[in-house]
Amino acid sequence: MEERLKVLVAEDETILRKGLILTTDWKALGMVVIAEADNGIDAQELALKLEPDILVTDIAMPGMDGLELIGILSDQLPDCECIIISGHAQFSYAQKALGYGVKGYILKPIDPKELMVVLSKAAKEIYNRKQEREKDLELEQLRELSERFLPTKVSTTKDYRDQYIQKAISVIEQHYAEHLNVADIAEHMGLSERTLSNLFKERTGYTFLEYLTLYRMRMSTTLLQQKERQVGEVALMVGYKDYRYFCKIFKSCFGLTPLEFKKGGR
Repeated sequence: MEERLKVLVAEDETILRKGLILTTDWKALGMVVIAEADNGIDAQELALKLEPDILVTDIAMPGMDGLELIGILSDQLPDCECIIISGHAQFSYAQKALGYGVKGYILKPIDPKELMVVLSKAAKEIYNRKQEREKDLELEQLRELSERFLPTKVSTTKDYRDQYIQKAISVIEQHYAEHLNVADIAEHMGLSERTLSNLFKERTGYTFLEYLTLYRMRMSTTLLQQKERQVGEVALMVGYKDYRYFCKIFKSCFGLTPLEFKKGGR
């Protein structure tokens, strides 16, 4: 189950603040309110201490107004999505708020449906950003691995464990264009997924997925050199239905796009 997003609510009007916290269906949004504040100074301290994913704040508050608070947090907590609630309809407020990257500007009295829409939009931004970072990290790891990747030759010694690794590598070499996972191969061999995963890493230096991905990239370079092959066709031939993801992994491994490679880049 994915961890719920953390929300901080800053509003000096107690009734409004409590009403917003108690009547919003945070669970349905995949969120939880972790703290509340009735002034900007306390809100800043809580934000820096608890690092919320989302800040819902009024503009007019004692100690520090909402725009000043957002301005500070945009530097110190750049991943925090900010939503403003205010009784002020002047465009200048909204304009300044947008300059800080605020994702929503809601006027009082608050429309619950509008609030839900804005919160959902903020959540989507956060999840998209997290996914992109995870992909970027994965691609960076693949790039580093590709710099030292060579097809593994299992030792010719009589270590009985090598037969399992050779079988796994053979499956990759014969079926790399298909959907493969270590769990299915382990089950076919009569091993647990953990045992085969650990053994594969120990004997080859790569995880099963790393080896599979890098082998696919290696095969794609051969296919791309065939003039009649289109990049999208090659992506499918090496097991990628997502054309863009194939291109992204290829570039992370070789430093250029598949099309650039096909046109003569090396």
